[in-house]
Amino acid sequence: MTMETEPADLKSQQAQYNNMRPFLESKIIEASIEIYNTSGFEISAEGARPFVDFVRWINTRPQFISEWRSEAKTEQTLYPRFMIVSGGVRSAYAAVCYHLMRIKEIEASVDAILSKYDFSSQFNPNQTASFGNMRQLDFEYHAFVIAYRRCLDYLSWGFSAYFKQSQNSYNKFKKTLERAHPRSVAEALIAVYEKHIGKFSFVIGTERGQSLRDRIGHSEFVQAATINVGSNGHRFVGGGENLRISDPNDDRSFSEILDSKAHDLHKCISEFLYSFQDSVISFENTLPIQKFNGPLSTQHSYYNVDNRTFYLEIAKSWKIS
Repeated sequence: MTMETEPADLKSQQAQYNNMRPFLESKIIEASIEIYNTSGFEISAEGARPFVDFVRWINTRPQFISEWRSEAKTEQTLYPRFMIVSGGVRSAYAAVCYHLMRIKEIEASVDAILSKYDFSSQFNPNQTASFGNMRQLDFEYHAFVIAYRRCLDYLSWGFSAYFKQSQNSYNKFKKTLERAHPRSVAEALIAVYEKHIGKFSFVIGTERGQSLRDRIGHSEFVQAATINVGSNGHRFVGGGENLRISDPNDDRSFSEILDSKAHDLHKCISEFLYSFQDSVISFENTLPIQKFNGPLSTQHSYYNVDNRTFYLEIAKSWKIS
């Protein structure tokens, strides 16, 4: 796995809970650690960095955030939807990493089983046979693909809020940006979109219903891969990634191919977040400084961002802490 796709280190997660012991009962801490060990999941610090940096910037209160947070209506509508680009996308990306982790575990287990057997004496040269039930791998593969597309759709939904638009399909996101204002911010996002769209054909089809994601989601149970054994040993072939078929010289494992795709997704998300931040800063530098004297809305003392509870210090600075 690349660093951006690795799960968070378990010890570091336990340390975070232990740091809360002065504020919470020990029983709550112990139960929280056990629950995390059983059902929790976090992405690595490297994977989380662009999301953390984005929230840190939001806490400086750029002008558009100050405007939204000073009015109850926009605080309840635009602000929470916009923050999906941090919390919702991070959670969706964590799902991609989780399913990738399970795929690697299953692939490694099956490979270990097959490595115990010598099939060479049962086959003539160039003769092969397929066998084995790997439905858990199929299930995780489907979940990986769907979670992957969900990240991109969440980005579209969140960023469109900034332009006061409602677009939850990444497939249509560019068209939304082409008519959005301010133009300098929209064009910065279009540049990122165009740079990465070529890598996402398996979840963003050029023809309706033809992408891998569309087939899995609407019309076809696509296998992750098939086990082939023969005189030369065993290997995974076919499936949704066309292993050893579309490119016979590609010797990467199934999970290595998916890891590369997850890395591409993380890079795209990162560039969206940083490009948006930079373009908004440049745009707001051209605007007159406005003062907001009205009281901050207290309608929503939240935020639940990326599966963690964040408290807004409304009376002080309403930062996501």
